[in-house]
Amino acid sequence: MSRILVVDDEPLIVEIIAETLSPEGHEIQKVYNGEDAIKFLNRDQEPPDLVLLDLMLPGMDGLEVSRQMQQDARLNHIPIIMLTAKTATYDRKTGYQKGADDYITKPFDPDELILRVRTQLQHLHGVKDTDLTNLPGAEQVQVAIRERTADPEGDWAIVYADIENFRAYNQAYSFAQGNKLVQKAASSLIKAIEEKGNADDFLGHISGSEFVVLTSIDKCQGITERAGELFSKLVPDFFSKQDQTKGSFTSVSRQGDIVRLPLVSLSFDIVDNSVD
Repeated sequence: MSRILVVDDEPLIVEIIAETLSPEGHEIQKVYNGEDAIKFLNRDQEPPDLVLLDLMLPGMDGLEVSRQMQQDARLNHIPIIMLTAKTATYDRKTGYQKGADDYITKPFDPDELILRVRTQLQHLHGVKDTDLTNLPGAEQVQVAIRERTADPEGDWAIVYADIENFRAYNQAYSFAQGNKLVQKAASSLIKAIEEKGNADDFLGHISGSEFVVLTSIDKCQGITERAGELFSKLVPDFFSKQDQTKGSFTSVSRQGDIVRLPLVSLSFDIVDNSVD
């Protein structure tokens, strides 16, 4: 089941959309203006899988909602389908520049709406690594890297982040706990980017405990230091009191030996186009 946020100031349109998409197995959430849409998206909860967003909202319009979503590392992978009565090329071009993935013109055909929603969700789930972090997955990371590095003269940096001793932690404490640790790593990276990065920085979850941050060269140090600091504050809660005191934990190596390893931490490798 996918979660879809519908944002439109016309209650009748919202109800028609809900009646059209609910039988498809989707959970529909409803808001009626741009300000409430941003508040809903910024709640400390799992974000929706897709947003149906009216272009001509009162106050904060759909373009501004889309722009703010693109600047948020937690939200910028979510597909946006714009709902509009306008068909002008300018409006569509501006919408795509602000982050819209598709358009549907009101009044719309229910079958067309279902098809467009299905297409965007299929694309999303094809590129998203897992529901664990709700971040873009490996395929979308590759696309983003190609786009960022296309200009050899551009200011770009690729940060590869990983949880050190993660495999050993899973072996010692369970995969369920390991999944929670991955979520904490993701939230630490998101917060670090918000505090120390650029508005258009990208965060993706490749697989397992591996993440990628795309940023500018001057922001790398601030992001990695802050993410490491945030994560290190959360780590002790994932270990027994005994392991916390020792600053290490016991696991079994690939060779079958009993080993004692440091508590998990975030490690970083950086590739950029700076001139030495």
